[in-house]
Amino acid sequence: MKQSACRVLILGAGAIGCATAAFLSARGIPVAMWSPTAGRLHKKKGRAQFECVGAVNASVTVDCLGHLDSLSDYSHIFVCLPASLYQQVLTSAGQYWKDGQTIIVSGALSLVPLWIKSMAAANNVCVTTVGWGTTLTTAHFLPDGRLHINALRDRIDMAWLPARSVVATEAGDEPGAQDHVVGAQSAYVDCQQFFGDRFLLTDSLLACTLANINPIAHAAEVIPNLTRMDRGEAWQLFGNFTGVVANMAEALDQERLTLAHRLGFTLPTLAQHYQRSYHVKCGPLNEMAQAIEERGAGPLGPGLLEHRYVLEDVPFGLVFLERLAQVSGVPCPTLSACITLLEAVYKRSFRDQNFLMASLLPEAMSIEELLGACKSACAAS
Repeated sequence: MKQSACRVLILGAGAIGCATAAFLSARGIPVAMWSPTAGRLHKKKGRAQFECVGAVNASVTVDCLGHLDSLSDYSHIFVCLPASLYQQVLTSAGQYWKDGQTIIVSGALSLVPLWIKSMAAANNVCVTTVGWGTTLTTAHFLPDGRLHINALRDRIDMAWLPARSVVATEAGDEPGAQDHVVGAQSAYVDCQQFFGDRFLLTDSLLACTLANINPIAHAAEVIPNLTRMDRGEAWQLFGNFTGVVANMAEALDQERLTLAHRLGFTLPTLAQHYQRSYHVKCGPLNEMAQAIEERGAGPLGPGLLEHRYVLEDVPFGLVFLERLAQVSGVPCPTLSACITLLEAVYKRSFRDQNFLMASLLPEAMSIEELLGACKSACAAS
């Protein structure tokens, strides 16, 4: 699709949503945003503005939607929401999806693109859903309200589920099958046109989901610093990524990679992810974290217990991985221990808080069924 024909809407106005808007605006692509709060934006008469420094140094102005009912006016919708808001926001948004839209989930967790596609199909709407294994960049708001944006990541794993099943175009195929293949390919082309040559096609949405390292990285960063969060201290996330944090992160990463291998996927390590995301030399994780901190690319750690590093990443990241490991017959003792420890600290059952599990990863599901449901259009075509 030509950029001039694109109408882009971003759901979510946190650091990643705003950073995505900033990069699109820098390429001359008009952007609209919707957020349940939009607390970081300066809003006036249907427009919103925010200041950026770093990889994008500019004042960015976007359209600001007050309601979701105009969502159907947009060709491309970026979901830049914490997973804890998936159910609330996307259930409401789902009634406004329309045929032909492309819905791109940034840093997708728990196979949510599959759920979006199923929800649309239940309403007789055909959308293409895309899952990114990570976010476009890293970004954080500074104390003065400006958004600090780091450089675009060098690699973003992506998978997409086309509006309808993609089939080979042979005699006897249903009419329009070739159009579905072309439509599916356009999702990849669109991402390239929006943000450049940094997207790596994967054969499975499941591989893309496993490529998301946030849940394991955030668990390793949070657990040794829970008292800092409880006291509301200002502490450097990477500045406190010491050797003991690295030990936990490496153990969790090894379990993630073992699970991926069991399912037939070869994924980048956590160290490789940091190298590509922060453009630092690959080495021991704690040394990489120190290099990130010295470059000024690291944010403050969470300043409260009720933070997305736990509320999002535990139920929709760690718990999902644990269930997937159970279905696959792969031990993950460190990951399970982290969940249990955080459940004890928070006095809540994170294992019961992922609404997607019952429909997308029921206990009776076989690995073959799961892999089939998650097959990306690039594999099918």
